[in-house]
Order: sequence, then C-alpha cells, then structure tokens
Amino acid sequence: MKNILIPTDFSNSAMKAITYAARIAERTEATLYLLHVIEPVTDGIRQPFALHDRLLEEIAAARLKDLQTQKNNLKQAYPNLAIASELAKGTVTTAILDFAENLQADMIVMGTRGASGLKEVFLGSVTGGTIGRTKIPVLAVPFEYPMEEPDAIVFATNRYEEDKQLLDKIIELASLFNAVVHVVVFVDIDTSTADYYIFNHKQLNQYISFLKQTYPGISFTGELLEDKEFEETIEEYNSRNEVDIVAMITYPKSFWEKLLKKSVTKRMSFHSKIPVLAIPAK
Repeated sequence: MKNILIPTDFSNSAMKAITYAARIAERTEATLYLLHVIEPVTDGIRQPFALHDRLLEEIAAARLKDLQTQKNNLKQAYPNLAIASELAKGTVTTAILDFAENLQADMIVMGTRGASGLKEVFLGSVTGGTIGRTKIPVLAVPFEYPMEEPDAIVFATNRYEEDKQLLDKIIELASLFNAVVHVVVFVDIDTSTADYYIFNHKQLNQYISFLKQTYPGISFTGELLEDKEFEETIEEYNSRNEVDIVAMITYPKSFWEKLLKKSVTKRMSFHSKIPVLAIPAK
C-alpha cells in the first residue's frame, strides 16, 4: 500500500478517519493525502463577477489555511509519516473519485456518522456516493467507533470470491494487524430452503479450505448466519466476536436494482458501529 487518500471537511468525523488511516500508514509506510473539496458557490442574488471571484479566492485561502493546520497537527502526532495535502474544486464525490484515480490511490479512508431515514440521505451522501461509484476500496470509519487495533475482520460474502485482486485488500489489512478473518455467509430463514442451507454449508467449508491454502499465513474461520435481517445479524455477530472491521465486495447494480433496493454495503456504512471496508468488483 503506497497511497492513502483521506477526504476531509475538518470535522471530528473526518479527524477520526485521518487517525485511523495514520495507523495503517505507520505499518505500510504509505503516503497520506489529505484532500479538501471546495464546492461551487451558489447565490440567488446577482452580483458582479469581480465580487464572485473575490469570494472564491477568500474561501480558497481560508480552506487552504485550515488544511495546512490539519496537516501540521497530523505531522506532530505522526512525525515519521509522509503527508501531503491538496485543495480541489467541484462536486465533492466526483472530485474525490477523480483525485483518487489520478493519484492511483490504494485506499480511500472516510469518516461517517450513523444515521437513519432522511438523515441517512444527507449525512451519508458523500461516503455512500463514493462507495457507490468508486473503483478503489473505501474504508468508512464511524465517528462513534473507539480506536482499536483490528484483530478480527469479518468478510461477509455469498459469492465465495476467489479473485486475488479483491481478496488481497482484505488479507493485507489482516496481515498488517495479525487479525483473524471471519468469513460469514448470511442465510435468510424466511426465503431459504433446506437445500440452500446444505449447499452453502458445503460451499463455505470448501471456501475456507481454499483461503487457507491460498493465504497460509492468515487465520480463517467460517460460519453461516441464519436470521431474517442481514444488518442486525452482522452487528450481533460483530459484537459477540469483538470484530473490528466488516469487509464486503460491492458489485454494479442494474437500474432496477438501484431503484428497488439500496446497496447493502452503503447501508452498512451508514449504520455500522465499526469500520466498513467496501471493495469494488471489476
């Protein structure tokens, strides 16, 4: 891992994400990139272009000062880390994704706050939008999460992925912190048949064997989770096993899938009490 991008709006939530990213960078010697995006100024009152340009200049100068202060504070706390900072202009999510792609970032680390209903739409819009469109793994760190060394990672799947380019993102974190990887498969008891359960039980056992052979230095465990609600079941499992990160692989959705059902990974990033690692499939 060489480059980690952390979008910041200078909030406490962003600071939590920065601190988490710094912990990872300490072990990987990655460079941290702090990015602040200045959105276009919209004003219903007509004003001369000169005044508008002056306002933009003042905003940019103030944000640049705030960004430099945050960078300096981070450098004091982690003097051995390589830290860079950048201002960008435009729509926040698009600017983040463009910068990440140009940087060839290995990971985007973002802060998030738990929310529900309409608050979920607004508070989670940037992180959720980034997860929905990114080609780069996103680690969403809840503001409420107490910082801990991640010694247990849940990998929630039902596709039994064998693509090493996807799995390596999870394994790298597990290796950095010597964490156990819990592979869990959710089975909906309202819709699943006995044959489906037996099939997944066999698949999971074979998958754990594959993972152990492919990554011999990592400890794996597997479990089928039977219940009605995915998010609640995962949260209960995480609490019971003192899990520190939930990893999920995201897949492109069709128009109708997007219309009828929100991404499970995006919902998890809004509601989860622990960091969520979203890894986009090709």
